[in-house]
Amino acid sequence: MIEVFSNGRKFTGWTDARIVRSLDHIAATFSLSLVARNAEGERVRLFPGDSVEVAVNGTKVISGFVDSLSSSFSAGSHSIGVSGSECSADIADCCIESPLEWENKKMDEIVRIICAGFGLTFSNVMGVDVGQPFKKFSVEPGSKALDTISKLCKERGILCCSNGLGKLFLLKPDSCPRGPALEQGVNLMSADVDFSLVERFSSYTVYGTGKAKKKVVAMSSDADVARNRPLIIVDSNAVEKDKVQARADWECKVRKAKSMGFRASVSGWEHDGGIWEPGVICSFLAPELFVEFPLDLLVSSVEYSWG
Repeated sequence: MIEVFSNGRKFTGWTDARIVRSLDHIAATFSLSLVARNAEGERVRLFPGDSVEVAVNGTKVISGFVDSLSSSFSAGSHSIGVSGSECSADIADCCIESPLEWENKKMDEIVRIICAGFGLTFSNVMGVDVGQPFKKFSVEPGSKALDTISKLCKERGILCCSNGLGKLFLLKPDSCPRGPALEQGVNLMSADVDFSLVERFSSYTVYGTGKAKKKVVAMSSDADVARNRPLIIVDSNAVEKDKVQARADWECKVRKAKSMGFRASVSGWEHDGGIWEPGVICSFLAPELFVEFPLDLLVSSVEYSWG
């Protein structure tokens, strides 16, 4: 069951529902359709700007706001559509006001300061190693908050994610918890895959600015790309060898992972350990998709749908 709580009321009876949580997007989203009046004949009132909480089978998965409302009627029906996003959407849409420069701050300290400016909480609950403090990190006026956070994360090979309830945290893909296995003929209802080399390169060379304006260079290679496809990146904020190397490794690993896009459908929104969530590693076996031996995959996105 999908329930929406807003303005002291509970809304159910959706004719169509779609809720998405993804590691690729800092804010979870929802899209819902229902008849314009509830079982008691009261008009459903959910307007842009209203705060909402969305629950799936009794588990709260989104805390956010209504972004848009559409309403239509005909001779025999009257329906409305409501869509919205998690409260963390503000850091994706909006710019940093101040400060625009930090000195001797660790990555997680900078992220915490940025989040606080939007009323969001941040904690490194997984204990991800964020490395040494930045001697100096700056952004241009007009820089989006999320773009700045993403830039910080790339330099450390880390992901910044949200739990759906507006609380941000750091994630290192190789330290994610394990989830249930997904296997053709057992619990996979359907699945498909796309393989692509379009955004992959044979080598990733990152140039950072070291002391006295000397260039610091690091490279990471992708042995699966046979052709000569070099990519060169200039990162003016990376001044130390380990940070430059982390950026090169991040580009290689993330692009390789995204070149294999698996999508799977399972029955129900829950498994034995609870509700399906992004950020877990699952063993995947599907011979029809050329995966003939168990392959560990990171669940990057989850969609709860109805109707």
